[in-house]
Amino acid sequence: MLLSTFELLVKQISTPGFGPAAASRIVAQGYFLTLANPNKVAVGVRLQFVATTPNLTLADTVAIRDVAGGNVFGELVPTADPRKLTYDLKIPAHDTALLTLLPDLAKDVLPPLGEPDLLTTKYEVRGYVEISLQSPFSLSGINLLLTPEHRGTFLPQNLAAPNLDFDQLVYSLPTATGSSLFTLKSFLVSIPPIIDAGEIPVSEKVIKDAADTVPNIPVGGLEQMFNQMAERINGLEQRIEAAGKSFISPQERPAVGEQVINNQVGNLV
Repeated sequence: MLLSTFELLVKQISTPGFGPAAASRIVAQGYFLTLANPNKVAVGVRLQFVATTPNLTLADTVAIRDVAGGNVFGELVPTADPRKLTYDLKIPAHDTALLTLLPDLAKDVLPPLGEPDLLTTKYEVRGYVEISLQSPFSLSGINLLLTPEHRGTFLPQNLAAPNLDFDQLVYSLPTATGSSLFTLKSFLVSIPPIIDAGEIPVSEKVIKDAADTVPNIPVGGLEQMFNQMAERINGLEQRIEAAGKSFISPQERPAVGEQVINNQVGNLV
C-alpha cells in the first residue's frame, strides 16, 4: 500500500554564486515516520523504500528506530530488485514508534579524506514508500496512524568556524490516503492448480457439486481460526518446555491390556 514520497538530501538548496552566500548553505535532510498503534495487539509492518534515479544504497543511508525511548541503529534490507529496500518494524499495543531514514554523514571512505563523503558528492535521492501488514493476520483490516515528515539541518558553510550556526527545518508530507489513518490488510496468495484440466471434459453439474462442498467461512471466522492456531501453538510450546519432554519413553509405555496408573493423582487411567 502506498504511503508517501521521500527525499534524502545532502546538498545546497540554491545554486552557488546566485544571491547571498548564506542562501547556498548545505542542508542534510532525512525521512521521519511516526507510527501509532491504537490496537490491543502488537502490529508488525514492512516498509519498502523505492528509488530509481539514483537507487538507494546501504552505503549511504542509516535507518534508526525508536520504540522504547532509545535509538536502535540498523540498515535497510536489500531485495531482488535493486530499486527496492525494506525495513520490518513491530509496534506494541497502544504504543508509538518512530522510524528515521537518514543520509549517513559519518562515513568517510572516498577521497578527499577528512570530510564526510556525502558532503563532497552532494547526495540527493527521491522515491516513494510502501507499507504492508506482517502481523497479526487480518482480512478485515488493522488501523494505524501514520505521520511522515521531512526534517533537516542547515549546515554552516565553514564547519571549522568557532561559532557554528545550525538551523532546522521540518514539514509534514501528504499521504497516499489523504489522512494519517491507514487500514492495512493481510493478503492471500493465489495458488495455481497443480493439474491442468484444460483438456479434461467436466460437466457443469460436477463443477457445481464441487463448489457446493467448499465451506463458506466468513472473514471474521477465518481470522479467528488463524489467531487461535497461533495461540495453541504457543501454548503447546510452553507446555513442552515446562514438562521437559513431549512423549513418554518406550520403557514407560504400558503393555496391551495392562492398567495404567497416573502417579501424580493415584488414579487408574
